[in-house]
Amino acid sequence: MRADAVHRALDACYDAVSEPELWQTTLHDLASSLDSACAMFYPKDVGERATLVPSSVHYADLLEDYVAGGWYDNHYRAERGWPLLETHPTGVLIEHDLATDEERRKLAHYHDFYLKWGYPGFAAIGFRVEGQHWCLPLLRSSSQGHFSYEEAHLFARLGPDLRRMMHLSEQFAQARAATGVEALAHIGRAAMLLDWQGRAIEINARAESLLAAASDAIVIRDGRPRAVHAASDRQLQSLLAGAGSNGHRRQRAAEALPVRIERPAGLPLIAELVSVRGLVAPVSMRAFAILLLSDPHERPLADTERLRQALGLTPAEALLAGAMAEGRSLESCADQLGIAIGTARQRLKAIFAKTGTHRQGELVALLSRLLR
Repeated sequence: MRADAVHRALDACYDAVSEPELWQTTLHDLASSLDSACAMFYPKDVGERATLVPSSVHYADLLEDYVAGGWYDNHYRAERGWPLLETHPTGVLIEHDLATDEERRKLAHYHDFYLKWGYPGFAAIGFRVEGQHWCLPLLRSSSQGHFSYEEAHLFARLGPDLRRMMHLSEQFAQARAATGVEALAHIGRAAMLLDWQGRAIEINARAESLLAAASDAIVIRDGRPRAVHAASDRQLQSLLAGAGSNGHRRQRAAEALPVRIERPAGLPLIAELVSVRGLVAPVSMRAFAILLLSDPHERPLADTERLRQALGLTPAEALLAGAMAEGRSLESCADQLGIAIGTARQRLKAIFAKTGTHRQGELVALLSRLLR
């Protein structure tokens, strides 16, 4: 391990914070500088999402097999390693801390997976990012052998740099995604940014208003969006879990199926989820997905403004026309707008006069053509 090579590799990794497409190359160089074959960033409990985190090119190949084969389940390195990392004086573990030579002969993960790939040597440099446990696992090839305790002590010096890298990377990704979430408010979309565990980390102004108005249908509980209606909540949580999965086909299927969130009165809210992978960075465990919420009772401002301009309606008449375009009764529209039924009838008469229509069905047909 040469100090100058390690410093150059660390500098390159800092560049990858703002240019995430560089991670595979920079982590490969970092691994090489540490006399290793491959390296990756690994958050605790990442499970089947392991292929989403930054890794060197050779580690990325191995991870596909790791996830597809379910090797993350009952993994001795994780089950024994995470508790040890939390209390270890150097914050660095090597393979010999986790299993004896005799045990490894019987461990399927070691014998049937790592040896098959030709990586018997293992070390993990632990650190925390905003309370979340992370580590940088390093693998060595058969020709490189195992890591020593002397090397583990040297690796401990890298912990602060690794923590800063991942902290900055998450902040960059979250800032980019949060900008997009807030921009959605300007086009009338209620949106919240979620992390990889489904917790809301950014909520735009439109979503804040919707949460306040529909608190009998959806709430934020323990940081997560939850539907009040039990069956709706099961569907919502399934949506979040599906979009957070590793499988692209499962993820696309989850995104393609909006969830109905029932409420005691009125039409249900509609929840849709879009992954931010590839939008803000190749991966971010912090900025993971955007949840879009729609209230069928509401029309975007642009639609009511279009009706006002096209039909010569007053702002109040345009609001009623926009509500009626949903095909609901005049009574329901009056309830939505918070006006008396008599007031709604007077405004409807004015709308009929300005549009040359005589019945509600004619009006709705006209409005639907204008709002396409």
